[in-house]
Formats: sequence, C-alpha cells, structure tokens
Amino acid sequence: MRAPGDQFDMTTMTSNFAPAIQPTRALLLLLCTGTVLFTILSPHVAEAQAPRVRQVIPVEAGVAADDSTDPQALVLSVKGKCEYSEDGATFLVLKPGHILKQAVVIRTGKDGQADLFFRRIGTSVRLQSDTDIKLEKMERHMKDGAPVMDTLLNLRTGRIFTVVRSLVPGSTFEIRNAAGRSVVEGGGGKGRYIITADGTHVTEKNSALPLKVIAETGITVIAPGMKFDSKEGKMYSQDPREAVKLLIDFDELDATSEKVDAAAEAAKKK
Repeated sequence: MRAPGDQFDMTTMTSNFAPAIQPTRALLLLLCTGTVLFTILSPHVAEAQAPRVRQVIPVEAGVAADDSTDPQALVLSVKGKCEYSEDGATFLVLKPGHILKQAVVIRTGKDGQADLFFRRIGTSVRLQSDTDIKLEKMERHMKDGAPVMDTLLNLRTGRIFTVVRSLVPGSTFEIRNAAGRSVVEGGGGKGRYIITADGTHVTEKNSALPLKVIAETGITVIAPGMKFDSKEGKMYSQDPREAVKLLIDFDELDATSEKVDAAAEAAKKK
C-alpha cells in the first residue's frame, strides 16, 4: 500500500506485479493439468530483480520551494537506495521534493543516485553511488547592500557531479574533500565539475570558470578540460572518451534543474 505523501516519477512510471503470496523461500508449482510452469519468488528475490526507477520531481513542485529566501537544497530526483539524516544518526528515505537545509547528511547506496538543486546559487549536484555528503554550511548574508550565499559541502566518500549556472557575484560554493577545499566563486559564467572524496578533480572542457583547489601546500587552478589528481600532485588532459560519457550526466543534470528553475520564474510572472 502506498503511504501518504509518497511521490512517483511523473515521466517514467514502471508497474511491477508482485504475487499476493509471499513465501519464505522460492517455490516451484507445476500444474498437472498442463505444461505451464509458474515460479513464485520470495520477496527478497523479487526485489533484487525489480528495475531501479529514477523518481523525478514534477517541475511544479519546484515553485513551492522558491517561496523561501533561506538557503536550501531541493531534491530533484532519486534512483536506487538514498537516505538523509538531520542529526547524522537517524536516516530516512530520500524522496524527490524533499527540501534539505544546513547540517543534513545525504548518502547513496551502491546502486543509488540523487540530484540536488541549490536554487539560490543556481547550482546542481549529482551524488553518484556510494556517496556520503554533508551540507555543512548554507548561509545567506548581505554584502555591499546585496544578498550573497556561502555554501560548503563536506564530501566524505564517493563522487559528485556539479553544474554551476548562475552563482551570484560575491557568493562562494565550496566542496571539502581529502585534498582540501574546491572553490567556485560567483560573478563568472557556467562551470561543470567532477569531484571525488579522495581528491580527484575535473573541470569539464566547456566550463567558463576554472576550479580552484585550496590545500595546505598551496592553491591549484584546474582549467577547463583538465583533470587533477591530488594524491599524485599531477595535472592531466581529460580523456576525450571519458569526456563524452560524462557529458550525458552533465546534460541530464542541467536539463532537470533548468525545468524547475523555469517553472519558478514563470510562476513569478503570473
């Protein structure tokens, strides 16, 4: 039975038929009157074989999240096992439409993926599988008479994709990992980045903004199309084949957030 408040993917709905009988083990039932063979699976087997559906928030839901001026992260989509915690101890199922604020921890399972949209700073983040991240700082304050946002995410395990589309001048977006802090400063154009917890950083080749890594040993600037391995202390050109594959993730993440953003802007004009 579907619990109140559960949401479904409005674009990709998958219907799974589960038998009414839930045996404790797999059984085979052979009908003597014919040659038809039915297989009744245990719940664990059925769950393992069920397709992992990407649940996506309806774009209209992004309008409600825009009512507040407080820094917040809107959950755009979820695939596989994803959880969140407000106290770092008790974890709940993460669903599209959830609004997350400072100090929340999000983690994905081995088959999980979650997309977050930080609307106030025009930034989207995709958590890949086996990722653990904390929204460590999400602050709004005035600078020279204008509101600016300072956002810091603590990437403890795993890998994230980040698309910065319209970071407000004076605002900062930072990712902390084993290498130090990866910083994107507002006032420039669009940027796309890949950051891992163990210290690998990639700036997508079409990015207008470089990625700045601040470590104890100094500052490293990663130009578009470059990959930096902090463990080896080396900079590489991004593999073209890898770049093409990653472009799919970037485009999908970008398109989803743009739809929600456009819906919110249209609502303002009504």
